[in-house]
Amino acid sequence: MTKIIALFRYYWGGLIHRLGEHHAFLLSGGLAFSIFICILPTVLIIFSVLGQILETSSMQEYLNTLIENMIPYPEYAERVEDILAERITEVIQQKKIAGIVGILGLLIAASGLFSSMRTILNRVYQIEETKHPLVGKLRDLGMIALVMVFMFFSIAILPVLEALKEYTRRLEILNITRNLFIFKIFESGTVQTYLFSLLSFLIIFGVLYGIYTLIPYGKLPRQVVLVSAFWTALLWEVAKQLFGYYLANFAMWGKLYGTYVLFVVVAFWIYYSSLIFIIGAELGQLFRERHFGEGAAMP
Repeated sequence: MTKIIALFRYYWGGLIHRLGEHHAFLLSGGLAFSIFICILPTVLIIFSVLGQILETSSMQEYLNTLIENMIPYPEYAERVEDILAERITEVIQQKKIAGIVGILGLLIAASGLFSSMRTILNRVYQIEETKHPLVGKLRDLGMIALVMVFMFFSIAILPVLEALKEYTRRLEILNITRNLFIFKIFESGTVQTYLFSLLSFLIIFGVLYGIYTLIPYGKLPRQVVLVSAFWTALLWEVAKQLFGYYLANFAMWGKLYGTYVLFVVVAFWIYYSSLIFIIGAELGQLFRERHFGEGAAMP
C-alpha cells in the first residue's frame, strides 16, 4: 500500500509541477489554434476526394457517418451535418479548385502544427538536440504526407465497413446468419457501443504512438512512447465521455451563445484534447525519469 501511495504521489505531484513549469495551459492554447487552422484545408481535401468518387447523395451519407464518428455528440454532429449539407453541391462543382487550395493550405498549416508539437515535445522530454531548419521542414513535409495517407485510408475504410454491414444484412435476409450466435451478439447496441469505443481507442493509440515516436528530434525509449500514447488515448476517451455527459445534462451554452454554440463546443473540445496530449507526454517523461534516469537515451 505504501508503494502505491508513493507511486501516486510521484506521478500526480510530478504532473502538477510539470504542468505549471512548462506552462502547459498556455501551450495547449497555441496547439489548439494550430489545429483550428488545419481544419478548413482538411475539409476541402475530403470534399474534393469524395467529389471525385461519390455522387452528391452518397457523399452526404458518407459525410454524415464520418461526422458522427468524429463528433460523438449527436446534437452538435447534426449541426455540422446541416452546415456541410448546404455547401456540398457548390464544393463538388469546384472540387478540383477545392482540392488544390486544400492541399496548399494544409502544407502551410500542418507545417506550423507539427512545429508546435515538436517544440512542446522537445521541451517536455528535455530534448536539446537541434537540426537545420531545412531538415525540420523536410520532416514536417514527411509528416504531412503520412497524415494525408492516413486521411485517405480513413476516407476509404468507412465505405468498406458500410459495405460489410450491408452484406451482413443481406445474408441475414437469406437466413444464413440469423441463427449464428456471434451475429446475435453484435446486434446488441451495448456491444456495438463498446466495440466502437475499443476500435476508437486503438486507432487513437496508434496515431499517438506514431506522433510521439516521429515528431521529437531525440529517440525515446519504446516504453516511454507506449506510456505516453496509452495515457493520452485513455484520458481522451474518458474526457470524451465526461464532456458528452456534461453537454447533455448541465451545459447551457445554447442559451448563452445561440447559433455560435457549435464553434464554442468545438473550441473547448480541441483545447481539452491539446491539453490531454501534453499531459500524456508529461506522464511519459515522468515514467522515463523513474525507470531510465533523466534524459535517458535508448538502451
